[in-house]
Amino acid sequence: MLKPFETSTLSGKVWKDSVLAEALGSVDEANAFIGFAKVFSKKEEVKLALKELQLILFRICAIIAGNKSLDNELEKVLSMIKDFEEKVEIPKCFLILENDEGTSALSIARAVIRRAERRAVSLYRNGLVNEKVVEILNKIGYLLYLLILYEGDRFEEVKF
Repeated sequence: MLKPFETSTLSGKVWKDSVLAEALGSVDEANAFIGFAKVFSKKEEVKLALKELQLILFRICAIIAGNKSLDNELEKVLSMIKDFEEKVEIPKCFLILENDEGTSALSIARAVIRRAERRAVSLYRNGLVNEKVVEILNKIGYLLYLLILYEGDRFEEVKF
């Protein structure tokens, strides 16, 4: 039986504050926010991309937990990036990206995936995951940025 300060992973029990539990929790939170963003998205292409990202993140959790090996997750994300890069204009300035429910939810998902990426870096530095896990999370963060640009129709430019 698990103690209140332990959690169960596919590879066994770990402390809830371990680097492994933190990484798994961050990926899980990112996945939840991606699902939240999917509900608010107005564009079917964005919804489909977000569902695919959710499936990839479930697999990433299994990889982090030590029960699966990498497949073609990176290639899938890179393919989606290429697709959406062709559909948006990349701004040359800072923008306030949150202007409705969809773009706001995507922005939160992006922030949480970036935290998950930082946690994955800790795993990598401790020899617990392949660097491709970090790269996949990094690319998902960029893809979420592209999805925000595609989902939104007007953004406020930040002037310094």
